[in-house]
Amino acid sequence: MESRNLMLLSWLAVLVVAEEPPSFCKLDCPKYQLVEQYDKFEHRIYEESRWVTTSLNADHYMFGIMNSFRHLFKYISGENSEGLKINMTVPVLTVVPLIKPPTVNATMSFFVPHALENPPTPSDPAVYLKNSPPMSVYVKTFGGYAFDYTYSKKAKALAEELRTLGLQFDDSFVLRAGYDAPFKLFDRHNEVWFLAK
Repeated sequence: MESRNLMLLSWLAVLVVAEEPPSFCKLDCPKYQLVEQYDKFEHRIYEESRWVTTSLNADHYMFGIMNSFRHLFKYISGENSEGLKINMTVPVLTVVPLIKPPTVNATMSFFVPHALENPPTPSDPAVYLKNSPPMSVYVKTFGGYAFDYTYSKKAKALAEELRTLGLQFDDSFVLRAGYDAPFKLFDRHNEVWFLAK
């Protein structure tokens, strides 16, 4: 009987650990299941999620990032229909078109916290709420400060790795995920994502 109880406790411990967010999610972040860990990247399936989103001027990337972030930060700081202050989440996700003319618009998004079942409507007409269906993505992780050039270089490397392995993906745009505040100096976590086909 005691050994059966120990076995049951072991299984419960495994289930609890499986519910723990990954170490790079210091703040609330979207939930995913790891499908496969490759040598230089991984395949994940993200659950359905909600995001607050605004457009991004990708032609002037650094200026565009600051401007888009400001719009979204105002939303979580209370510029919404309820005056509700919302905790910061991760990642800050940008969608960047890779082909001309683009088939998608460049955007920046903040993840809407799991606990916020009915997020308030943005006051800023440039900001909107968006539901994201479950998505299957290939993800390449890297450290350090991520600039436009760094993200582009890592996305190119991931695309080459996927093509080498014959894995199908949407190469018309890339998702860039940043998990750290600008003032964090060490152990930074950044990612590039391609949607799996």
